[in-house]
Amino acid sequence: MDKKSVKVSIYHMSEIFLYEYYVNHEDYEISSADHAAEYVKLAEKDEQEGHTDKALQNYLKAHFENPVSAEIYHCIIKCCRQLGDLRGFYQYTLESYDYCCTRAELAGYYRNLGYYYLENYKPELAAALYRYSIFFYKSEQAESEIEFLNKAMNRLMAQESAQEIQRLLRKEKIPIQANQISLALLVKAGEEAEEKKMSGQAMDCYKMVYDLTQDEEIKNRIYRLKDNGRWDV
Repeated sequence: MDKKSVKVSIYHMSEIFLYEYYVNHEDYEISSADHAAEYVKLAEKDEQEGHTDKALQNYLKAHFENPVSAEIYHCIIKCCRQLGDLRGFYQYTLESYDYCCTRAELAGYYRNLGYYYLENYKPELAAALYRYSIFFYKSEQAESEIEFLNKAMNRLMAQESAQEIQRLLRKEKIPIQANQISLALLVKAGEEAEEKKMSGQAMDCYKMVYDLTQDEEIKNRIYRLKDNGRWDV
């Protein structure tokens, strides 16, 4: 397909910046209809009817329309896990990292890696990843997995400090924080949205960055955008 004829269902400034950097530097068009959302609805219906394989195919079609959506990645990964496709699960988990733009999304990335390494008989690393995910966002699932490992290994797992876990993850070449390029792209996207008087989208971009960085300058930008001058951060 001629790259100039590519059409995508991407409408938020944050995703446009991520798409242009990570996926397609060439010309593209934004579809008038949100085909990604249409495929997601079909996939959700498939899931409700118990057709996980069909749901996965529709989520993959949605991903083709919007290849930078963390939400769509999450759905694909979930289907791969349910279908026992560990290879696909791992592939899409790795790909999703660049698009984890909130603490909750990054925590999900670490939980997914924890599951992958648990299935590959690396309980120490799995437990560390589950524990590390909790540092970003508390999850009953992660706590439950650690408890399962405690019982299975007959000892307390993942008792190391955050710094010790980070050393382990670095050794395994697993990133210990959000992608700094993605965060910089979100800041640029927020600035572009501000210039175009799209204050809502600018706010979205800055909130995602602040969620992961607690940066004071970003906090000030959020305050400036808020009509009443305040936002409960």
